[in-house]
Amino acid sequence: MWAIEYSEEVKFYFIDNGPYTFDLLVKLEELKFYEDGIPPESCIQIDLSWYMWMVLNHVVIYELAAAKRSLIIWVVKPIETALQ
Repeated sequence: MWAIEYSEEVKFYFIDNGPYTFDLLVKLEELKFYEDGIPPESCIQIDLSWYMWMVLNHVVIYELAAAKRSLIIWVVKPIETALQ
């Protein structure tokens, strides 16, 4: 199982948007159960250990820190905001 860490920006996003983002937070927490830390769909590798995942109308950018078995969620943006 992977550990999940969140950047300060992402933490504030979830605090500010409370119940509207609960389903997204659940999906992010499910990442820890994927053996390779990568969801089976809508996720692309953008660099050696960086991934972009399109999930529940959001873009999620995260780092797979294999050495410490951790997934670091750096960015979470609604798709309409992320594409501007």
